[in-house]
Amino acid sequence: MNTVIALKRGISAEIFKFRSTFVFWLILLAPAFIPTINLIVFLRRGEAILARSGTAWGNLMQFSNGPSNFLFPFFVFIVALYVNNIEWSSNTWKLIYTQPLHRLNIFFSKLLVFFGMLFFSLMLYGALIIAVGKIVNLANPTLGFGESFDFVILFGRCFRMFLATLGFASIQFYISQRSKNLILPLGIGIGGIISFMIVVQGWEYAAYHPYGYHILAGGLYEGARTILLENMQPIYLSLGLMIVMVGIGAYDALRKRII
Repeated sequence: MNTVIALKRGISAEIFKFRSTFVFWLILLAPAFIPTINLIVFLRRGEAILARSGTAWGNLMQFSNGPSNFLFPFFVFIVALYVNNIEWSSNTWKLIYTQPLHRLNIFFSKLLVFFGMLFFSLMLYGALIIAVGKIVNLANPTLGFGESFDFVILFGRCFRMFLATLGFASIQFYISQRSKNLILPLGIGIGGIISFMIVVQGWEYAAYHPYGYHILAGGLYEGARTILLENMQPIYLSLGLMIVMVGIGAYDALRKRII
């Protein structure tokens, strides 16, 4: 029970630390970037888009998935950097580790807040996509956004992306915590994305590349439904990698002597 209370207090302290900071506004405003663009596109060219094929909600999903698959990893890189850099920039790691707090409590408090930020942003992103459809329907009801749509599909895809992101997100978190050099974790992350885009063109083991799990795990959209429970291998690989990286990070936090 004491461990749970200590972890809860650690999480509260981490959340309090990020109030009214750059990362606070980032997790609120970044999810609105793609929906805002899609809102403008569907308000101006909705009829031309729907004239080609598909349903209104289906087209909106397709217009949202591609950009989000490409941009979300960069959001993960930035959040991972900021969550740990706030200690590096203020040189407070030594102060934190001299407090009467268990080192695992410090590590898991930061990690859970980091994962929570990613989850919240993805759920907010899904809600904003729904808002786009509703707003477009008010402006132009003939496009078809008034038709019924199972929003579990949308949030299910967001949750799949969250799970499939945890693998490389844990890598970025660990590197960002180990190094005060901002360029190193950012460079590794960008290199990981670029390398996946190269190897996925034909390498037989591309499915095991951790920086591509979130793309490979995308639910198969078929007209009015999405098969959310198929193609689970990338998600399992991502969760397995997360467990390994969390174990390494926790062990490293325990044995760390000098920051």
